[in-house]
Amino acid sequence: MSNESHNRETPRFPTKRAALWAGVALLATAATGVAAYRWLDASTDEAFYEKWGADPQHLPYDPTADAREDIAAGKARAAAEGKMLMVNFGANWCPDCLTLHKNLADPETRAYAVKKFEIVNVDVGEFDKNAEVANELGVKVNGIPLAVFFSSDGRPICDTRRGELEPSRHYTSREILDFLREVAEYRRVVSPDQRQ
Repeated sequence: MSNESHNRETPRFPTKRAALWAGVALLATAATGVAAYRWLDASTDEAFYEKWGADPQHLPYDPTADAREDIAAGKARAAAEGKMLMVNFGANWCPDCLTLHKNLADPETRAYAVKKFEIVNVDVGEFDKNAEVANELGVKVNGIPLAVFFSSDGRPICDTRRGELEPSRHYTSREILDFLREVAEYRRVVSPDQRQ
């Protein structure tokens, strides 16, 4: 028995150098995986924004903006220029919000909007931002985009809390222009797909 026990080899454990190289290889593999994920995620975001006509470098809803300050400045500009104020609650992940923004940027629609409205965009994040600001304006954000309109003297006129703008991806810039004309000329909200 003692002869047999001496003939058995003792198991070899990896050297410190081999363990170190294995760790380096593992870290390199993990770093490559993270880089690939970020690259794919970024290209996915770019494809998403391209699909909805948004420039990823100039998104409409600034997550770092101070909504109260932006609205106060918008109200001041509207009062000084005799325009209405349009406050849009939305998010950059929302296809309907991006489409509304794209339609508002259409040359004919933009020309009318700039003449009649000051427009302020308010980011709602994942429905976890600026809810108190919406409440202060008299609305609860249940769906986006949500627009609230004020006269040049700051009085509330109308809003889209019944979801009139929520399917914006189905509206043309012409329908949004007609929607804005209805608000500016008649001080009422009529869903773009309900106008005659």
